[in-house]
Order: sequence, then C-alpha cells, then structure tokens
Amino acid sequence: MPVCVISQPRFFPGLHYLHRMLAADIFVIFDTVQFSPRHEENRAKLKGPRGAQWLTVPMRQSHREQLVRDTHIDNAQPWQRQVMATVSTLYSKAPCYKAYGPEIMHILEAPRETLLQLDEASWAPALRRLGVTCRFVRASELPVAGRGPGLLLDICTHLGCETYLSGAFGREYLDLAAFAARGVTVTFHEYTYPVYPQRFGDFVPWLSYLDLLFNAGLDPDLVRTGGTPLSAARPVLSGPLPAGTRGEP
Repeated sequence: MPVCVISQPRFFPGLHYLHRMLAADIFVIFDTVQFSPRHEENRAKLKGPRGAQWLTVPMRQSHREQLVRDTHIDNAQPWQRQVMATVSTLYSKAPCYKAYGPEIMHILEAPRETLLQLDEASWAPALRRLGVTCRFVRASELPVAGRGPGLLLDICTHLGCETYLSGAFGREYLDLAAFAARGVTVTFHEYTYPVYPQRFGDFVPWLSYLDLLFNAGLDPDLVRTGGTPLSAARPVLSGPLPAGTRGEP
C-alpha cells in the first residue's frame, strides 16, 4: 500500500517533518501553493539564550498570490553572512558542532537562486543520516490540476498511492468519504517530540533538526521515537502539534 505525503517545503525542518519522510513511499513537495513569509518555507526555528528564535532567509515577493515554485531568494541582501553568523553564535559551543558545522555552513554559503533549491539542499544532511528512501516529486511536475482537498486526492490517485498520510490539521477539511470512494485511505500524522540534551535551559521542542544535530547528533532511532515503529502501523504517531503550527496537507 504505497503511502503518499504531500507537504509544503520547509527550511531545515523539524523532526516531525523528517519523520513523515521516513513514513512515506512518495513525498510530494507541494510547490503549487501560495508562498507565505510567515510560515516555514524560508525560516527555521533554533534555540538561543532567550528560547526559540527564527533563522530567516529573505525572499523576493512580487505579489500576494505568488507560488512557492516561483519564489526566489533576495540575494541583494547579505543574508548568508547573517544567517551563518547566527548559527555559529548559537551552536559553536554545542557538543557536535565541530563535526557537523562545516557541512551546514557549506549549504548556507553555496549560491542558490530559488526557495526550492535552498529548502531541498537543507534536507540533504538529514536524509543521508536518517536513511530516508522515499521518492521525492514536485507537485508542479505532475499533470494534475485542481484546488483544495480535491487536488490532494487527484495527486494520490495519479501516483497510485493507496494511503494518504496527512498532517494533523487535515481532520478539519478533508472529505474522508471522497478519498475512500476512490480507494485511498487517509491517516493522520502526529508526533511527540523526543527529549534530548540542549543548551540554554529547559528543553524546547518543535525546533529545526539542526538543534538535535549540533547538540546530540541526528540519531535515527531518536527521531523515530516520536511515533510507533513504521513496521507496526504507518498511520502511527501520537501527540499534539504545537500551538500556532501551520495546518498543512
């Protein structure tokens, strides 16, 4: 039963996002939706002395309805120097920074033009260390048109997926009967963040995977502890999403 995940791209995403990649057979990068600078396509949440803070890459936005696939980095701003300095300031004294910092800095300093290029590059260290094997497809490359939940169903059927693994907020808008009528089972992904050693006081969940990488290494078993084993029940997973998290497909 091929499992499909459809999600907006994220910049250095959190463990819950990576866990969905581990659960998927096909991961559709939903780049045909509207870009929003208030969400996580171009920013990642790190931890500093005062708690969680955003690491943001500026984007050029020509109009409100601009799609993710059409969004370009604002390279007129000195964002690379600023972003690299922030990462170094927050994590240079973390236990695993010397081991993994150079690779992350290389990703940040490499010349890139588009949001998608940046996001996909930011996943690479995690995909390799976690052994992610799902197939990645951009929605813009599929011969599927439509809007809303119907588009998600059309993508699943076009790809031959029998299970759609939705974000938790999909409960609010998905027509489960419509999916079932076309032979697609909908399950909902939720995630309980595993606790690991952090700097700067009490543990803060829902951060970028960089926080775990630099503080304790990116242990695949630890990432998987947020849900039941994949072999047991792929719909799996338990625990609430954080308040204010964007409801994604």
